[in-house]
Amino acid sequence: MDAYLMAEDFPKQFSKIECQPISLEGYAGVVFSGMGGSGIVGDFMKLFLSAEKPVLSIRGYDLPAFVKDNWLLVCTSYSGNTEETISVLEEALQRGLKPVCVSSGGKLREIANREGLVHIPLPEGYPPRYALGFMLSALLCLFGMDGSVERVREHLETNKEEIKKTAQELAKNMFTYLPVVYGTPLTEPVAFRWKTQINENSKTLCYNAILPEMHHNEVVGLDNPQIRNLCGFVLLYDPQDHERILKRVDITRQVFEDLGVLLKVLSGKGESLIERLLYLTYLGDWVSLYLADIYGQDPIPVKVIDFIKKSLA
Repeated sequence: MDAYLMAEDFPKQFSKIECQPISLEGYAGVVFSGMGGSGIVGDFMKLFLSAEKPVLSIRGYDLPAFVKDNWLLVCTSYSGNTEETISVLEEALQRGLKPVCVSSGGKLREIANREGLVHIPLPEGYPPRYALGFMLSALLCLFGMDGSVERVREHLETNKEEIKKTAQELAKNMFTYLPVVYGTPLTEPVAFRWKTQINENSKTLCYNAILPEMHHNEVVGLDNPQIRNLCGFVLLYDPQDHERILKRVDITRQVFEDLGVLLKVLSGKGESLIERLLYLTYLGDWVSLYLADIYGQDPIPVKVIDFIKKSLA
């Protein structure tokens, strides 16, 4: 499939999915398990649900020891064959949990059918990182937040051309530089998504750091002009961030101004948090594609990941 066509159609992925909504009443907490492009949806849902219950988003083979059968586990693997997620699922079944599985097929669907678990099917044929909208829509509908799905779709479609124009400018600024993406507590999943999309689509290194932690270490590294001048900096924040975080955003801006280093400070457009976060997410996706184009890279292949999977088989 063509990466640019998939990006164009990304807003259309946000559509209501038929599933029985789950109430969190009676659960001690929620755990989302996933890796890579499938794992990021857990980070978003943690942000949206953490006011109601303790929420974890885990990446790895093991289910935390304190997660018992009164917890809800949601396993998301676009392919359905992610070995880390399957490991967590099997461990959960041994503890008596009844996880919810989200995939386009694979072993996850097989296990769900065998064990009588809820399985939410996804459209097939996409690289996992290009199916974020499908996966996020599934989880939003699962937790009764389906009303926001259509709003996100309309919002992204309305602002698509503006997003693409901004993305082109940002990609030009990042060309030949190491992209550094800073985030805040509310934009942390988005900042990480920018990093991973630039890694996989643009085929270049990128890293991210989060306020307020970066004010306790990262900022000192800016004292080295030989390194900082090799980097292109972006800071993503949300107007609803804690007031002290917003003050730290302003201070960070001042630090960069004093150093004479360009820092692009961005917030999402939209009336709700989810609209603003998905606006920034869509912006980052386009940045990664335009940067790939400038570097002459095909965004789709991830040869080293394929090599690692074959080596582990």
